[in-house]
Amino acid sequence: MRLNGNLPTILSTLLLCLVGHSRTTSCSPQFSDSLANFSKDIFSEIYQKNSDKNIIFSPFSIQTCLAMVRLGADGETATEMANVLNFSGQSVEKVMENYHKILSKYDDGKTLRIANKIYVAKDYAVRDTYNNVLTKNFYSSVENVDFGQEMKTAKLINSWVESKTDNAIHDIVSPESLSNDTRLMLLSAIHFKGSWEKPFDAKNTKESDFCTNETETIKVQMMSKAGIMSAKEISELDARVVRLPYRDCDLSMIIILPNARNGLPDLVEKLKTFSLASLAGQGLRTIGVRLYLPKFKTKFEVVLNDSLKKLGMKQIFSQANLSKMLTGVEPLRVSDVVHKAYIDVNEVGTSADGATSIGIMPRTAPLDVRADHPFYYVIVNEDFVPLFQGTFVGI
Repeated sequence: MRLNGNLPTILSTLLLCLVGHSRTTSCSPQFSDSLANFSKDIFSEIYQKNSDKNIIFSPFSIQTCLAMVRLGADGETATEMANVLNFSGQSVEKVMENYHKILSKYDDGKTLRIANKIYVAKDYAVRDTYNNVLTKNFYSSVENVDFGQEMKTAKLINSWVESKTDNAIHDIVSPESLSNDTRLMLLSAIHFKGSWEKPFDAKNTKESDFCTNETETIKVQMMSKAGIMSAKEISELDARVVRLPYRDCDLSMIIILPNARNGLPDLVEKLKTFSLASLAGQGLRTIGVRLYLPKFKTKFEVVLNDSLKKLGMKQIFSQANLSKMLTGVEPLRVSDVVHKAYIDVNEVGTSADGATSIGIMPRTAPLDVRADHPFYYVIVNEDFVPLFQGTFVGI
């Protein structure tokens, strides 16, 4: 996110080979609900304008970056941001405490890496209180730069993002987006690299048809495996759901496949009122499953200004009250909220090596989950915080 003299630009970076962690501290149910509800809201907006594309984004990365701005806001600006981020009714202290719990959970960086950074224009300073809050709760560091040296500073910022995403996200900042008017840039980068708990056997991957709509198909590399999995047919969604855990962390991918070939738009509408957390515990059954899933890689970039304005976050783009952020009284505004994401789904997960697992099937007929038409997926942690979301439509 950048603040130009006229104000900030917010940048959220995300990579989905994907994102990881491992500790037992959980955030509060109210905070988990806030993350889930914001995830629904922003996904709905993104999908509306990109329904014909393969989508991948990190609602957690976006919300984290905006939350850092919210902590520097006051007055009506703060109220608007709290409403859109679904933090209304929660104290700032509680919000910060819960972010700290999640971020500290993944601070070993072995599977999931989350990094936050603030770049401040030379001759400007972040208020001590604001700096202390971000350093303590968001593990964010502050660095002064000369935004007037556009090429040099863009290279510096992009190098930081690349280092935090294993070189998966490039050029999140262009030299043209910087100027002497830029005062502050906040970034939140999230990178996940995980292997399936039970990998697919590459020998079973075959070229197969994928229906992009009712009449057209494309060829994809279709992975397949059979075994005992957490899955269920959910009539409320008119879809089949399967959960695929990643190894050595608390993350898993949930695939929701509409029963109808062209059922993704209806599914997206139903997900607005569906709680993903209801799939926890006994929400899914441990049953025999035959799963067919395409290998795919997706890069996605989106400017979120219009979506956030539509959700009610307007003042930050015009006359933002960010008086708790920087020293001085110069008026600021957010220029752009930019998000880039990448995901690579393959037989072993997202790493270069893996083991082969043979599934044992029960005698009862297995649930057939054949993802040969557009579907939705989400990567969650044990608290069902949506770290990544996306759709695959085969384009």
